[in-house]
Amino acid sequence: MDQRSAAFLEIMIAIAVIGILAFLIFLISRYARRPAGGGAEGSPATTYTPQWYEFVLAGAVVIVAVLLLFWQFPPGTIPGTAPTEWQTDTRSLTFFIVMAVIAAALLIVFLIVVFWRLAQHRRSAQTNTAATPVGAASAAPSPVEGAPAAAPTASFETPSAARLIGLLALGAAFLILNWSWIPKADQYALMVNLIYPAGLVVALVMLFDKASRAWNVKGPGETIREWIYCDALVFLFILSYLNLIQSGAGEKYEAMFWDFLNVFAFLFVFWILDRKVTRYRFLVLHLYLIALPILLLIWRFVQSVEVSADISWWSTIWPFFGLAIIFCVLEIIVLLASRDSPSQAAATAKDVIFMILYAILLIAAIPEAAA
Repeated sequence: MDQRSAAFLEIMIAIAVIGILAFLIFLISRYARRPAGGGAEGSPATTYTPQWYEFVLAGAVVIVAVLLLFWQFPPGTIPGTAPTEWQTDTRSLTFFIVMAVIAAALLIVFLIVVFWRLAQHRRSAQTNTAATPVGAASAAPSPVEGAPAAAPTASFETPSAARLIGLLALGAAFLILNWSWIPKADQYALMVNLIYPAGLVVALVMLFDKASRAWNVKGPGETIREWIYCDALVFLFILSYLNLIQSGAGEKYEAMFWDFLNVFAFLFVFWILDRKVTRYRFLVLHLYLIALPILLLIWRFVQSVEVSADISWWSTIWPFFGLAIIFCVLEIIVLLASRDSPSQAAATAKDVIFMILYAILLIAAIPEAAA
């Protein structure tokens, strides 16, 4: 791994830490605003609204965590590698500054959105309180004894992510077994002959199930988008499997954890895309497509794969990374624009364009695979 690639990887890790911490803060704030039980039946549920100083403290926690990260692992000192001198390169230093500014801007935008949604929540709560007349609840007619009960409203439950804990425990046991006892050659054999084929079988079963069922809670546009990305995910998973087979690592296999992480991330994103109904599932998919080239870069670094210096830039991972970032931003714009009118036409057209461009980049990268 050259100096600029190492610097880029360090910056991406720092940004990922910031993003994960910010996302956890967002989840905690949403959980705090959930209706609290214990109220009288029929009365509006009480909610807890976080105060401004709580977000300030959360931001301070993020800043402290980032400072600790840079204190323990300063730029240019990835654990297990020799220090790099990228700070003396003007282009690398400029890139580092630009990425740091982008990370700070994203954090500021996140805080602005949180405060804006908090203000909207307060305004809507005040409007509802002012519009509800005193005694309206008592004036409501009581149900007539013996009258037939109203038909319950149909609800559609999607599987909870908590059900994946059992699979996580099995994955942790598999990693511990490989780290503690299994030789490198056997680890490679397990990945080639068991883990990757099993992941592909699970994905194909889910695809057949998808083709044989109908979801009346998902529109036709959403179904088309899901099929586009599910097929693309399976195709990229096959390419990663071929990458592992063609490496022929055997006793020199060192990337067991990263291959297992690739399989787990593939199945997790596929499950979210296929089984959940949240609007943000396509955003999760785009984040996965951003992380996929970085995962390949780490895999090559761990396996000490030498990449020829005279190959075309279009045969490297960076076109895929840049395209994924561009369309991730477009997905965020589509989500914000379709908040009130959830039309899938623009999103579907965007996804078709993305798949066409991604296929062109894959064709351009074929010479590297053939070499």
